[in-house]
Amino acid sequence: MKRIKFYKLIIAITGLLVFASCKKDYLDVNTDPNNPVKVSIDLVLPTAQAFTAYNMGNPYQIIGGFWGQYWTQGPTGSQFTAYDQYTITSSTFDRQWINMYSGPLNDLRYIVEQGTAGGQKNYVAVAKIMQAYVFQIMTDLHGDIPFSDALKGGDGVIAPKFDSQKDVYEGLIKLVNDGLALIDETSTAHPGADDLFFGGDMEKWARFGNTVKLRIYLRQAYVQPPVAENGIKAMYTANAKFLNEGDDAEVQFSNTTFNEHPLYAFIHSLGEFNILASRTALDYLINNNDPRVDEFYLRATAAPNAGNHFGIVQGNGRNLPNPATLNDRQFSKPGPAVGGPGGGASPVVLMSAAESYFLQAEAVARGWGTGNAKQLYENGVKISFHRWGFTDADFNTYIAQPAVQFPVAGTVDNMVKVIIFQKWVSMCGTENAEAWTEWRRTGYPDIFTVSLTSNIGARFPVRLLYPDSEVSANPNTPTQKPVTEKVWWDVNTTGQN
Repeated sequence: MKRIKFYKLIIAITGLLVFASCKKDYLDVNTDPNNPVKVSIDLVLPTAQAFTAYNMGNPYQIIGGFWGQYWTQGPTGSQFTAYDQYTITSSTFDRQWINMYSGPLNDLRYIVEQGTAGGQKNYVAVAKIMQAYVFQIMTDLHGDIPFSDALKGGDGVIAPKFDSQKDVYEGLIKLVNDGLALIDETSTAHPGADDLFFGGDMEKWARFGNTVKLRIYLRQAYVQPPVAENGIKAMYTANAKFLNEGDDAEVQFSNTTFNEHPLYAFIHSLGEFNILASRTALDYLINNNDPRVDEFYLRATAAPNAGNHFGIVQGNGRNLPNPATLNDRQFSKPGPAVGGPGGGASPVVLMSAAESYFLQAEAVARGWGTGNAKQLYENGVKISFHRWGFTDADFNTYIAQPAVQFPVAGTVDNMVKVIIFQKWVSMCGTENAEAWTEWRRTGYPDIFTVSLTSNIGARFPVRLLYPDSEVSANPNTPTQKPVTEKVWWDVNTTGQN
């Protein structure tokens, strides 16, 4: 919290720079190249991290929450009706696209350039690993994106080409490898309090980099299995270390105005009635006696559901009888622990330790990693329980249920199914976009229901559109894709279109 307060002014000032640069040349640097203003990279790093957290904890958290079927539109609101209807447009995520490129990605490019020139290898390592993290988010959401030509406005590249997602993924691995190769854990020249993720702990950055790399490879498990298998096996041969319990990559916020959790601040200003619990996730938690339900969701406070958890069938909010007379307090809302009402001081999670163990469990289940898949899977669940304050006894009771036990004698698909189910549960309200992406990759959880107000028929949305700003300014933008057209790695049709 102290770090967030310390960088409040820095972030505010940089925010002005970012928004001032949101023009058609936003892939350029944020300052006049003829009159550059040099900023110390220890001031740029927290800005890049904070703005990444802002976008992942607010706009992408919300769309992931709706399309990952954690949340749905409340009956008395309309802010996110288009999400339930699957009718987003090319303007829906226009600002977010601009913010990610002109914000963190541009800041990280600056750190790489200045850090390389100044011999600050650990800063460059951090920036490259973070670049891989952010670029993967963008390509997973949109498909082909500007990558190899991106952020070169200062070099005269004002219409960057769009790289194929396959090529982007190859570039992501190189970015992570380059970053990992630069890490020097013995050096005293590294970030400190300016690092909002790990406080300058370069061992944790190495673990984070390896975990991001494992995620990148597993995303390709269905589209090009040999690449995923060989890459993961090489990581284990090299004795790669991954995020452990307590190593969550996250940014902590506070209850101070302008330093609150971005989702909390957003829904607090718009009205808490807009985002309510989807019965898809809520019923699963209740039916499986999951105590985390009280962390992920508030209980209803108005009759007839007062004191109980109560959700809405996906997309059915506006279909309820006399919606204008309903009280949003009759339904469950996101809990304060995940940035819901009362959650101003909650952190935004970029990558959790629980996710790390679920990734490792899948790698081993596929025969590509070494270790015990069952133990890794159970560690992922247990770490999630610990994160929310539950005991080993709580975990033992939960994991003993047949529905969540690891199928040791099952097929690889049986194992992957239970791993992804529990990953989806653990990410409820914290890593929503990633959970939706993993559903697209694997088809699990296979309990999603098409929104009752879908405007695309009995189908699911599986991508975001290219934004207007890019379409209008960059002639190299590909032909617009509909939300039902899958991205490159999405070849598993189970439970999808």
